[in-house]
Amino acid sequence: MGTYIGQTDVENVFGEDNIETWSDIDNSGSTDTTRVTVAIAFAESDVEDRFRGGDYAIPFSSAVQALKDFMSKIAGLWLYESRPRHSSDDNNEYYSKMKEQIEMDIEAYTSGQRRLDITRSETGTPRAPIVV
Repeated sequence: MGTYIGQTDVENVFGEDNIETWSDIDNSGSTDTTRVTVAIAFAESDVEDRFRGGDYAIPFSSAVQALKDFMSKIAGLWLYESRPRHSSDDNNEYYSKMKEQIEMDIEAYTSGQRRLDITRSETGTPRAPIVV
C-alpha cells in the first residue's frame, strides 16, 4: 500500500474497527481503502519532509520501528481528524496528546538527541560550529 507502512500497521495502533469507522465517511459499513491509502501517503510524506535536509537520506533506507510508528499514528490521526465530527466524540484529548507526543519524538530525532539506525545523509546539517 505505502512505501514504508500498510493498512495493517495503522490498524495495529488504532484497531481495525476504528480504521473502518474513520475511513468510512459514506457509511457503507466497510473500510474505505482509498482513504486509508491517502492517509498513509500523507503520513509517509509528512515524516519524510520532517527529516528532509537533516541527518538521514530520503527516501529512508528502511522503515525502522520508530518511523513506522510515527507514520502509522499520523495516518490514523489523519483519518480521525478528517472524518465528520460526532457528538459522541470523547477521544479528542487523547488523540491531541498523541499528536503532541509524535511531534516531540520526531523533534528528538531531527535535533540529534536520538539516532535512527538507517542510512545517513551526506548533506546533513552541522550540529557544531565549523572552523575554517
